[in-house]
Amino acid sequence: MKKALTLIIACFLAITIAHAQTGWVTHKADNRISVKFPSEPVENPPGSFIATTKDSTVAFVLTVVDFVQVANIDSVTLAPIKTTPEFAAQLKTGIAQSMPNVDLSDFTIGTWKGFTSYTATGKDTKMKRYDIFMFIIGNKLYSVSTVTVNGASLEGRDIFVKSIMLSN
Repeated sequence: MKKALTLIIACFLAITIAHAQTGWVTHKADNRISVKFPSEPVENPPGSFIATTKDSTVAFVLTVVDFVQVANIDSVTLAPIKTTPEFAAQLKTGIAQSMPNVDLSDFTIGTWKGFTSYTATGKDTKMKRYDIFMFIIGNKLYSVSTVTVNGASLEGRDIFVKSIMLSN
């Protein structure tokens, strides 16, 4: 009886997990990474790819920033500063300027698959939740973010962030 119950629970979990990812589309950002969106993303503005859930309660955003193009900073110059609190604070300031109504936490500096990463959360005046995960590879900053309507499920956010794949 225990084996039968365990098998039923395992099947239920497998079906639930498979259903949760049904329809997710893999999008190749560049020659380095790809990420899964709940639907085909639209590029707007250039360098940012956006998709939403069917009910529009969650927006999924992937942005690729080339520091050489936007700030004339190459990977050699970036290497010694990218792990400093001052650099993370400058990132926060830049994001805050583009999202003035969002109260954003300070970035937490970490590593993801051996690359410097940054995480932050925030809320805007409409109580939307902003979850930001960024990492640097070479001279590029990759930002994987979700904007969630107050009370909406965060399940898609976790699928989105966990779907980031490095290209071989």
